[in-house]
Parts: sequence; structure tokens; C-alpha cells
Amino acid sequence: MIENFAENRFFVRSLVELAKASMSNLDMLARLELGASGGSADTHLKSLCLTAEGRATITKSFVTGRFLRFRKLHPLLTDEALEHKLAWAIAGLAQEQSDWSRDTVNEPGKCIIPLLTRLARTFLCEARDGSLRVRSCYLAEWQDLVLVVPPMLVSAAWMAVHTDGLGDTISNRRIFQQRVQGWLCDSTLPVDDDPFLDHLCRVEGLDEAHMHLNGTTEADKVWMDALRKPSNVVGAISSNIGREHGMHAAIGNGVNRLLIQEDSALTPKLLLRRVESAVDLKSFLLETLGSAQEWSFSNSSSLQQRYAAAVRGRVAENGMSATTAEALQLVDIIISIKKSRDDSFRGLAFFWYALIRAQFCRLLVQQVEQKGFDQFQYITFNELRENTEKDFAERFRQIDRGLQQPIDFLEGRFAPKTTPDGTAIRLMQILRGYLQFLDERPDGKSRGILRKFFSDKKEFSPSLSTTLGLVRSFENGKIENGEELIARSERRLRLGLVVHFIKKTDSDERGRFKEGGYLAPVCRDSKARREADQSARALVMLMNSTAGLSEIIRGVDAASNERHSGPEVFAQVFRRLSRAGIKRFTYHVGEDFVHIASGLRAIHEAVRFLDLSAGCRIGHGTAAGLVPSKWWSSVGGALVQPLEDRLDDLVFAWGTLSYKGVLLDRLPLLDLEIRRLSMQIWQDPVLTPDLLLRAWQLRHLDPTVRDYGMYDVDRERNAEIQLFQDCKSRDPDAHTQFLRRHGVGVANSVLKHGAKPVLVTRETDVLDIEVLEVLQLATLELLQERRIAIETLPSSNVRISIHQAYEDHHAVGWLGVGKKLGSAAVIIGSDDPGIFATSLRAEYAHLLRALESNGAGLEATKILENMNTNSKRFRF
Repeated sequence: MIENFAENRFFVRSLVELAKASMSNLDMLARLELGASGGSADTHLKSLCLTAEGRATITKSFVTGRFLRFRKLHPLLTDEALEHKLAWAIAGLAQEQSDWSRDTVNEPGKCIIPLLTRLARTFLCEARDGSLRVRSCYLAEWQDLVLVVPPMLVSAAWMAVHTDGLGDTISNRRIFQQRVQGWLCDSTLPVDDDPFLDHLCRVEGLDEAHMHLNGTTEADKVWMDALRKPSNVVGAISSNIGREHGMHAAIGNGVNRLLIQEDSALTPKLLLRRVESAVDLKSFLLETLGSAQEWSFSNSSSLQQRYAAAVRGRVAENGMSATTAEALQLVDIIISIKKSRDDSFRGLAFFWYALIRAQFCRLLVQQVEQKGFDQFQYITFNELRENTEKDFAERFRQIDRGLQQPIDFLEGRFAPKTTPDGTAIRLMQILRGYLQFLDERPDGKSRGILRKFFSDKKEFSPSLSTTLGLVRSFENGKIENGEELIARSERRLRLGLVVHFIKKTDSDERGRFKEGGYLAPVCRDSKARREADQSARALVMLMNSTAGLSEIIRGVDAASNERHSGPEVFAQVFRRLSRAGIKRFTYHVGEDFVHIASGLRAIHEAVRFLDLSAGCRIGHGTAAGLVPSKWWSSVGGALVQPLEDRLDDLVFAWGTLSYKGVLLDRLPLLDLEIRRLSMQIWQDPVLTPDLLLRAWQLRHLDPTVRDYGMYDVDRERNAEIQLFQDCKSRDPDAHTQFLRRHGVGVANSVLKHGAKPVLVTRETDVLDIEVLEVLQLATLELLQERRIAIETLPSSNVRISIHQAYEDHHAVGWLGVGKKLGSAAVIIGSDDPGIFATSLRAEYAHLLRALESNGAGLEATKILENMNTNSKRFRF
């Protein structure tokens, strides 16, 4: 029994690898495009297939390219071992058609449908609620698959098998469409079929405490927009191509690198051409549904006109979602190709279409090999989601998942603008979509209340305050004189908003800071400080002038690459917003770092500099959970970091060990190393570890106020001046060193020297494993003492951090399972579900499997129940 299970698991993984190798076959894609001269893709394909030689060349490109992609998945295996593994997967695929030979399976025009069908039968099933689900036992393999293969293709193949012999009558078509709507639940990513999670979602509901509204939309949904408006969707990427090459590239320009990583020949122009080819191919496949041999279309039709005509009439009932319509079209294509088994030409057209679709979606989803936050950020910069994500209502539908309704409360993060009007416009975009969503039934049908409400009003463009009032009315039901004027929304999900500021840096400004002179900024990161404060002031002005806004703005965060701006940059902003009445804060920190001690230090800085207290949260906090020895292995046992960062890490460690009174025998060595590095930077023998620690603790001060004098009429600025002066009076020596770090009273050569790279190796690091573990425990104790929760984000961490699999996720240690690293209040979020191909329900499922695989047993469900309770306790 164990052997059969192991053999089955091996086959499933091999099948996934076969699918990934087939659907990322760049040799095949390039061969199909070869010689195209500007006509339609289907006409070009027909010319390629006119001769036996042409068809043989395509087949050879397919087989060779598939093997090379398989080789990329297993770089350490020999060719012979790879061939055996590939043969195993192909043999399983051939079982879909027992009379097929191996040669037939290797023919691209005939293998695509059996491949998708086998994937569908392996992974998908129908749940009791009528939705399409992923078998829980294969959840990890499914997650691996959908990063490379668009899940909608697999779901459509499953649906094509489950048409139950429905005919083509309008009545039968409507019945099937309603079933498809129920299968999909407004999402292209089916969730697992675990009964415990079904119960938890139904009875308690999940609270989403960490989701960025931008980055939510699933890749397949963006693809649907790209088919309708190729230039609008793909054109956005052209303006974001940066000139990033080399180690010290300009920060923020990674889109070109992202394209080249996917395909060395890929450019925005080629991507657009491929999407347009996909439009041609899908149009052709829909046009020829009735006949495999005869087709025609008007050469005078534009690309979009042809596509609009091809999809017209494929939906028999109005009101169906775009996702349902897309699924129906794919089902029709798959069934049509299946019925005409000898029609390898249309099968080849569908394969070409699928290759382009898969490549496009991979540019929207972070891949296994794309480690680190920079890789994640390149996806956010490419702007392919920009056009689709103008519609917020569709994002809320996707999260609510139709009749499933797993989410009880959603904290959606959005970035404020630098003016009140700009922020108001952004809020109106979000709230209009939310209102539209609230006015719908769970099946997506509009109740028509908004339409009736506005038909009775002269105000067709309501103010932000009016919109907020409408939101509250829909959420709670508006009753006047005993009459319910607005019936309470049938949607379960309720929305709160969290403002998140963007961590960013300016390489030109950093250069001028080190060079000095009249163009030098007044302090480190002055531009980021100024822009964040400008956005904060605009937000406060808007909150003060808009009734009801403070009720939906639940908290504040700072997100993006933490290596671009530290917590100190946002300390003044957080204080301003705290004085404005916002009392709940969270901060992305300890997620991506050079040295694990830097990540731990950043968590302490966030808590201390931003004055986080009971009810606040830390986003990610990964550094406090990783096993230090595994982390060192992941970075190859050596790293390079700036000298000043290394000194900060040592001072932080020295202070922590001294305060805790542990590993005191390490203090002399730390003291010696701190003094050595300090002399290299500052050339000042007076600087002691204690003085440097006190100066570090002053970084919550706003250095820009030093030139404002002793008093300012601006109440907020005056509060910062007084804080600055009080700290100067209490500890002038530390205050002087604090200012020196910001370039006050030091030569430019000192600042340049601080940026000098230094090599740190595991063997020579004074911050050995034992010290790092103490720093981790101290960090978790700090969070526990202050009653601060950690937002853990499994898929995001697996993609960005060092983890190879969900079973390795560090949160299991926080939860007392496996290697316990200390306890903490932990809640789950999905971060950017579109970029990580996930959902909050899926994140719970991944963590459940991780707990079970680490020996939690029956306690795993109790742990998740407690986490869900924590989510409700700590939600803003």
C-alpha cells in the first residue's frame, strides 16, 4: 500500500513536470513563429503544415524543446535518467487514449488535450456545494503546476469531461452555463476540498489581514482582458522597461530583466505580437467549432472585430461573468477538437494558443526560481495588471468566491496619494467597486438597488462622504420610519482599508548624500521622508474634511522593498497619523535582508521607532522564524553587505545580549569587532558600543527638523521639534552621533567609507548560530510583551524567502510544531494573491499541510482555529 502511494505520488509529480516542460516549450513557440509575415496566425500555421516536412520540423521542435525544459527542471540528472523519467510521465499520459502510440503522444497537435484532461482528472473534483475543488492530497503539486500552466486550461478540460451529454439547445446551454458558474465561483483558482476548512469558512469565516488590492487579480483574468484589448494591456509594459544591468543597477527598473528571464528573445513588441497571434488563434478555433475542415473570416476585419464576432453568441444567458464566458469558450474548443481526433491542425493551433497564454501568465506570477523581493517587485512594475485592476468590483467578487463566501472581513491595502484630491479619487475607485459588489447577490446578479437609488436622485456623481454613507447603509441595512430603504447586502465580505506607504529610495539622492556639496540632501532618505509625510498630511486633511472616512480607514502600514527604506524613515509619519486618531499600525519587515541579523534588527526598529503596541502587527517577520543554519546554507555560507550595516547589526546584537544578560562571554569579541569597524568608518576612538547603541535608539527622530529652530506654528512640526530637542538635552553625545550619521559635521569620505562592501562568512562571523538564535528569541519575546501579532504569508514567503516547500515554512516553529523557535500570536494573510496564485483559503490549506507534515497530527486543526480567532482579535 505504501509502495503504491509512493509510486502514485511520483507519477503525479512527473506529470506536473511534463506539463511544465510542455507549456514552457520556447523552442516550439519560436518554431511556430518562424517566417510569419504579418498575416493572421492561423493562416501562417496552415502554411507551415502544408507539407510533411513542415509538420515533421514542428514535431521535432516540440520533442527537443520539451526535453530541454525537462532538463532545466532537473539540472543534476543525467540525460538517461531524464529520459526514463520523461518516459514514465508520457506512458501515464498515453493511458488517456489506450490505442495511442508513443509517437502520437509526442505529436504536439494531438497531445495537448489528453495532457490537460489527465491533469484535470488527477487534481480536480466536484465538492458537495457544486464547486470545482483541488484534491487536498495533491495541493502542493497543484500549486507547483499553476505557476507555469494557467489553471483555467485545466479546469476547462475537467468541465469538458463533465458536460453530461448536454445538447446544444438553448435550454441545455443555459443549464450548463449555470453549472460552470457554480464550478468556478468567480475565480480561476479552485480551492482545496478539506472538510475542516469548509467548516471553518462556513461557520467562522476567515479574516484577511494582509492583502494588497493591487496584485489581487488572477493571471487568467488579466489574460481575458489582453484578448479583448491587446494594445491596452500589453502596451503598459513598454513604458516600464528600465535600463537595469549589472550589480549596482538603478533600483526600480527590473521589467526588462523579468522578460529576459522568461525568454531571452522576449521584448514588449514581441509579447504584443504573440498576444495578437493568440487572439487570431482563439478566433479561428471558435469560428471553426461547427466544421473542422472549412472556415473563413473577412480579411477586412480588424483583430478585435474578428475576436468580438467569434465570441458573440457563445453565451446563452445574460449576466454570466467574463470568467464563466471564457470557460465556456474553452470547453467548446476542447470538445470540438476531441470529437475530431484526426484534426491535428486545430489541436496544434490550440497548443500554440496555450503556449502564448502560459507565457503571458508566467509574467504575472512569481516563479519558483525567482527568489527574493526584487523578483517580486519586477512583476508589480510591469503594469500588465494595470488595465484590468481598474475594476475593483471584480476583485471583491474573486475574494468572496460566489456562494462559497469564505471571507468574513477584508483589510485591503492601498497607497495614498500626495494630495487630498488624489487620495479621494483613489478611494472613490475602490468604494464604487465595493458598492457595486455589495449590491449583488452571491451569484453575481445585481439587486438593482443602486440603480434605483440613483434614478431617484439628481446627484449621479456622489461625493466621497455620500459614498461612504451608502457603503454603511448597504453593510448594515438603512431603515427610516420603520421602512427598510436599502436592504442589507447579501454579500458576506466586509471591507476595511489600510493605508500603506511605499518604501523607496533614490539612487541619485544617495549618491549626492555621499558626495556632499550644496546639492546634498539634508539627511539620509530625505526624499522618501518628504513624500511619505506629504501623503500623510494629505490623508489627514481628507479624513478631517470627510465624514465617515475614519471608520473605514482601519490602520497604517509601510510596504515594498524594506532594503530601500528602513522603519526610521516612517517614524514621523506614523506619529502624525497616531495624533490624527489612527491607533492601529502594522509594518512589512524582516522579510528580505542581506544578513539574518539585519532582518531581526529591522523588526526591533519597526517596533521601537514606530512605537508599535498592543493590537498592532508585524508583516512577515520572516527573520524571526528561519532556522539560522538553513539560512546560511541558502546564501552559500558567505555574503557581502555595506560596512555601516554590518556595524549596525553588531551594535544591535551587543545591546540585546547585554540587556538580556545571556552569552555574556561573547561581549568582549563583539566589543572588539564593533570598535574595529567603527574606527574604519568614523576614525573616532571615543565611540564605544554603548554610545553607538544609544545613537541607534535615537533614529526614530526626524532629522529634517534640525534647521527649523526651537518652535514652529505648525502643531505637528512643533511636536517633532520638541521631541528632537528633548532627546538632544537628555543625551547630547548620542544625539551628535545620530546627526553625524546624517552627514552633519563629518567629511564626505566618512559617508563613502560606510558604504564600502564587507565580506561576512559563516566560519568567521562573530554572530554565530547560537547568537542568532538568542536574537530571534529576543525578537519574539519583544512582540509577545507588547501584544503584537505577526502576519504570516505562506505562499509569499515560499516564493521570496529561502523555503523550498510549504513544509519548510517557519510559522510551524512559531506555532510550537517541529523545531520550536519561540511563541508568537500568528495570523494568516495572502499578501498579493494574484502574483502568488493563491487565496486566503489556500494559505490556510498550505499551512494545515505543513503542520501535519511536521508532526502536529490532530492538533493541526486546533492550531488553525486558534489562528483564525487571533485574526479576529487582531484585525483593525
